[in-house]
Amino acid sequence: MWIRNAWYVAAWTHEIEPGRINSRTIIDQPLVLYRTADGAIVALEDRCPHRFAPLSMGRLEGDDLRCMYHGLKFAPDGKCLEIPGQKLIPRSACVRRYPLQVVGSWVWVWMGEADKADPAIIPPSLALDDPAWRLQAGQLDYDADYLLIDDNLLDLSHLSFTHEKTLGLDMPQWADERPRTVPLERGLRFQRWLRNHPPRGFMRKLGERVDVWNSYDFLFPGVFLQRTGFYPAGTADRSDGKAPECEPLFHRVDEQAVTPVGRRASRYFYAVGTRAQDIDPGKLERLFDVTTVAFHEDKRIIEAQQKLIDLEPGRAMLPTSLDAGPTQFRKLVDTMAP
Repeated sequence: MWIRNAWYVAAWTHEIEPGRINSRTIIDQPLVLYRTADGAIVALEDRCPHRFAPLSMGRLEGDDLRCMYHGLKFAPDGKCLEIPGQKLIPRSACVRRYPLQVVGSWVWVWMGEADKADPAIIPPSLALDDPAWRLQAGQLDYDADYLLIDDNLLDLSHLSFTHEKTLGLDMPQWADERPRTVPLERGLRFQRWLRNHPPRGFMRKLGERVDVWNSYDFLFPGVFLQRTGFYPAGTADRSDGKAPECEPLFHRVDEQAVTPVGRRASRYFYAVGTRAQDIDPGKLERLFDVTTVAFHEDKRIIEAQQKLIDLEPGRAMLPTSLDAGPTQFRKLVDTMAP
């Protein structure tokens, strides 16, 4: 059952270009997105009320959207302005307009009751053009339930195995060190130290060994906001296992959002980067490429997992201590379901 009273990431802001009509599907509902002349983004139901043709196959006329099946024209608020061949426009000649917000560089759409749309609960995220950071963004489409992708992000022990040659290179601590978990209103926070890590690639300049502080919030429906700091070896012990108070040698940021498209389809938005002073554009490209390879590793195994689940949907999985995060989050999702 879908949770409708929630904000979902529909697109990156740069995807919604002036003069271009964009179709999206979120929780099995078709949407059409476009920009008005003042740059505002509009999200309407992608279904003309006349013969149910997709409005995304229509054309923009100024700020209005015309269905190119029989010519009905709709304003940005969803009201029908024109029906060719008749003067009377019935009140029912309208399409639903969805509440929309832009936070950081993500376009968020509220899929439920409009009067319950609270922008204050949208998780904070960085804009891709924030001058304090160097960031690069991408996205992937999955043939899998969005909750399987959530499970993957809620349990980073898989980095030591799925990503043993990419993000988890020389880091068995991801599997060995259990994080401290803190409940949040709409999610969970995970924090841990990874001690005595040998930096690789361009990060060798940090020293032979470093301690890594990893902290991330995971919020419904699948928003992953992670900050990873690299510190001189011994910092973890001096911090007594708690969050460090000093500035890191290198500060990485990862921000991701999982959006359910349908029962077995999801879209995965991701951005990776560092503080502006930590990296140059060339090294950022390398960091992004390695991250993208790793996310394709996730995609392959999760899509294969989905196929096996579908063979025997009722078969129970074997629980281990690694499942604490996914289990707690699934319980939260159950409480949010109508």
